[in-house]
Amino acid sequence: MGSNSKQTSLIRARKAKSNKKNLKKNQARVQKNAEILRGLASTSDN
Repeated sequence: MGSNSKQTSLIRARKAKSNKKNLKKNQARVQKNAEILRGLASTSDN
């Protein structure tokens, strides 16, 4: 078995990797929602 610090760094890297995908999807969703809201705001002004 590796040292505690080695194990910890591997675990943290693995968790960050899986989280990165979720953050990317979340960012895309937020962008789309912002676009929709901007569109609705511009149509309601007219």
